[in-house]
Amino acid sequence: MKREIVNEQVPSGYPICTSKSCNERAHCLHSYFAPEVLREARTFTMINQQHPNYQEGKACELYCSNKPERYARGLTKAMGEMSHNNYVAFTNYLIAKHTKTQFYRIKRGDIPLSPAEQAELLELLRTYGCTGEEPFDSYEMRYTWY
Repeated sequence: MKREIVNEQVPSGYPICTSKSCNERAHCLHSYFAPEVLREARTFTMINQQHPNYQEGKACELYCSNKPERYARGLTKAMGEMSHNNYVAFTNYLIAKHTKTQFYRIKRGDIPLSPAEQAELLELLRTYGCTGEEPFDSYEMRYTWY
């Protein structure tokens, strides 16, 4: 079953690349969406191939893979597995690390969590007693634009 990508619209001001010689152009978001931006946008941001620091391929510091990644949302499922003491400690830790508002947005699933953020949170969840295979409330496929 192919999952739908939830953020296919190119962000406003996203830089495009029109390099014909880059060996990664078929796999980079900047090049992948360039034809769409060129066709539809009245103005656009472009990567300057004449800049002295410009590099092509994976050496390019602006390279972004066009492969969608699995993002997660929500912590209520995982937090429901915790003991009361671990729940309180986990909550306090995340509030201290972020803010109270940010913690509740993450917990409710308002903010999609990147694979790197998931790995960090998963390690923390394991520390506080969560043992579930799929600890997050839901998952979605997204492009990692930046």
